[in-house]
Amino acid sequence: MQGAGGSVRSPRVYALAVIAVLLAIAALVLPPYAQPQGYHQFADRRSWLGIPNMGDVASNAFFLLFAVIGLWTVRLPSVRAMNKAASHAYALMFFGLLLTAFGSSYYHWSPSDGRLVWDRLPMTIVFMPLLAATFAERLRWRSDIGLIALTLWGVGTVVYWKFSGNLLPYLITQGGSILLLLLSLILLPTPWSERRWLVPALACYALAFACEQLDPVAFRATGGLVSGHTIKHVAAAFTFFFIIRMLQRQHLTMDIQQ
Repeated sequence: MQGAGGSVRSPRVYALAVIAVLLAIAALVLPPYAQPQGYHQFADRRSWLGIPNMGDVASNAFFLLFAVIGLWTVRLPSVRAMNKAASHAYALMFFGLLLTAFGSSYYHWSPSDGRLVWDRLPMTIVFMPLLAATFAERLRWRSDIGLIALTLWGVGTVVYWKFSGNLLPYLITQGGSILLLLLSLILLPTPWSERRWLVPALACYALAFACEQLDPVAFRATGGLVSGHTIKHVAAAFTFFFIIRMLQRQHLTMDIQQ
């Protein structure tokens, strides 16, 4: 059975909805958490050609590259054949990735809380539309209402942090979106093929997260050649390489009709 938005109603869908509501409540009621100022102290602070923090700034070129390829990909018949809610969500995701390339470069040029806002704002326009795209294709959403709501929530958490100093809603939203994405991939069937490409995509995301935590460790381990945060940018960007390959090769399966 389908709801007004075209979503297939099932216990699995209701379970995901409950988890989403619980995450939203946690983001609103848990004690506030401020941005640690040590976050801005990255391992590789070398300048080159007049560009400060060259490694962390220049590595954003990979986001730019895959954003441009992704925006071209969403115009292919394989993507345009999807329902509009899903294709719009993927398009917005790649647009957010384009903005992330510039926002992250701006932040890493001179790291501070004020500049970090312009890094995190476009990031929410990446991971929230990706979650919306996953829901849209698996629940057969007919409208962009879900995409708009999820994206506004994500952006709102960054704006809230900017003016309140409470980073927790953003952190819960970011982590919660990945949790809901993983659960959706496990619990909800999709009418589209090639979703195996999401396995290396998620592996790249996991590698990026690990490298971010091991920023100085990687810098020392490579003899000062490259930092963990620079590797994080490259690994995170390649997440979208695999999503692009998925979208380029996908087709409707015969056993589940949209």
